[in-house]
Amino acid sequence: MKKLFLSVAVISAMGLSAMANAASTPTVGATGTITFNGTISADSCVVHSDGPGTAGGNLTYNLGTVPVSALGTEANPSGGGTLTALPTDLNLSVECGSAATTVELKLTPTAVSGKGIAVSGGASNVQIMLVDTRTSTPAPLDFTSGSATLTGAISGGSSSIPLKAYYTHTSSGAATAGPANATVAYTLSYN
Repeated sequence: MKKLFLSVAVISAMGLSAMANAASTPTVGATGTITFNGTISADSCVVHSDGPGTAGGNLTYNLGTVPVSALGTEANPSGGGTLTALPTDLNLSVECGSAATTVELKLTPTAVSGKGIAVSGGASNVQIMLVDTRTSTPAPLDFTSGSATLTGAISGGSSSIPLKAYYTHTSSGAATAGPANATVAYTLSYN
């Protein structure tokens, strides 16, 4: 009888303890808001980056800090001085949900400098050259006319346009140090 009473007392105590825990109010931690932003587009094809850019719409690339002595030229963007300028990869991907077979990507800088993209911010006699690396002999794009257009085949709903971006000297004189920023608008067309 004593064992039964002891067992009932232990079980009752455990039950009361569990009820006390269940009845206590949890401590509230951090609170906040989750925001979802986006746009539904009628476009069948979009551009996004496999690199450090943002998917779709606006893409941003950081070219880093490059010494003046490492700057190449329009003809040879990767070679300059005693150092070699490291390129920034722009691995653009075009994704199409339609039956498109070809894509055309038109790049229009805010301003041009010789064959390259003019920079603003403080550096002088510096430009950005984009190099199309899809061929066995990569070639710098020529923005002399104000824009450059790349074309490609769409296979399986996608196309890849790998480019490299380099800071280079302009043909106007010695380059000087400072911030060197540029903006290029793109227009995507497909058939």
